[in-house]
Amino acid sequence: MKILLDTQALIWSLNDSDKLTKTARTFIQEADTVYVSPINFYEIAIKTALGRDPGIKWPIHDIIQEALLSDFIWLPLSANHIEAYTQLPFYENHRDPFDRIILATALADDLTIVSSDHNFPLYTDLVTTIW
Repeated sequence: MKILLDTQALIWSLNDSDKLTKTARTFIQEADTVYVSPINFYEIAIKTALGRDPGIKWPIHDIIQEALLSDFIWLPLSANHIEAYTQLPFYENHRDPFDRIILATALADDLTIVSSDHNFPLYTDLVTTIW
């Protein structure tokens, strides 16, 4: 199985946090490939710049390096991801652009998302989310 980590799942995985469910941890450990998106790191950097706690205190360079040392694969954004973005329904109660790009990436590349986000089940007809 190939999976894509949502930002919170990435942070909790790197922190070895108890907030990561047993199911999510197992999927991360047993996946054939675990992808991370540049969007994960943009989200962390922006939250940090705004003074909001992203849940990890390391400098962004260290976060990226630790993700790569954890054998997570950097999945660059592509034109296919942007095209898939246009296939996502727009919900008034879910406008987070970071989430929507993660969803579009999973849709375009047929990846399962690991996420605790309560809005991701809105898209179950398009992508699979586990938590």
